[in-house]
Amino acid sequence: MCSQVEVQANRIDGRVIDKVKKEVILIEMSCPWMRNPQMKAEEKMRKYGPLRWELKQQYSGYKVSQYNIILNVLSGFSKHVRKSIKCLIGDRSYLVLKQMQKAML
Repeated sequence: MCSQVEVQANRIDGRVIDKVKKEVILIEMSCPWMRNPQMKAEEKMRKYGPLRWELKQQYSGYKVSQYNIILNVLSGFSKHVRKSIKCLIGDRSYLVLKQMQKAML
């Protein structure tokens, strides 16, 4: 008999469960008016800490990673966002970021 556990913490924009690589990837996207993007990234990490903990309990043996994609309203982004997109997408990350910038404008 298998029981299903539902995560009760805050909802995140995207959750990918890779059973082959034994990895859970959380994706949080936002586009606020920002003065300090680092502060917003830290806020997102604190906000979804309980969710990461619950997923580690639910998927024991899996690696749980969170990627914060924070673009400001004028379509700017930090080096951290560029690195996150590259980890998620690979070599096409630059093209994807360009498309995201166009979508923002």
